[in-house]
Amino acid sequence: MTPLYPPAKDLQSIASLFPHVDLDVIASVVRHELPAIEVYKLDSRRILESTWNIVEVSMDDSTVSLCAAPLAIETYPSLDSLLVPLNAYFSILSVDGLSNGQSALLPCHFFRYSSHLVKIAAQYEWHAVLSYHFAFFARRLKEMRKGDFAGWGRVEMDLMEECLVPHQKKRPYGTVFPDSSTYQSWELIYP
Repeated sequence: MTPLYPPAKDLQSIASLFPHVDLDVIASVVRHELPAIEVYKLDSRRILESTWNIVEVSMDDSTVSLCAAPLAIETYPSLDSLLVPLNAYFSILSVDGLSNGQSALLPCHFFRYSSHLVKIAAQYEWHAVLSYHFAFFARRLKEMRKGDFAGWGRVEMDLMEECLVPHQKKRPYGTVFPDSSTYQSWELIYP
């Protein structure tokens, strides 16, 4: 029986924790090469979905044609469609990082970013949240290749201003509660 902790330092032991994920995908995660648009490959709910096939084969007329890759908003139509595979991504990075000497605080950076996504998704239009996430993710890939994971715990104000602020959800300025005269205003949400 293989011990669950500490995990071994090879891809096979990590893969045993994620049996629904191809070994090549796990390798690209730990090498910090998996682009944000492909994180869906870690979602066990979507492994068999045909929307990820970009080659269409017609048995009737024996033709093969390339289909357009799905747009980001089609791949990630909702917060949970992003968070579920992103949490698997963070789990793989945590197992690999902790077994290779990263700080025990490593998962805290990932938790903070997940929380940040939930907060901004409540306040900004979804397409803007995706744009922010993809840009944020690209910056983190560069840092992680150098061994720095702390960026996941930071808020990128320049990206928020560029990607999010122009796309704040339209909401009433405040809410009046029926049983009181309390008036509550909306505020910017930061972690």
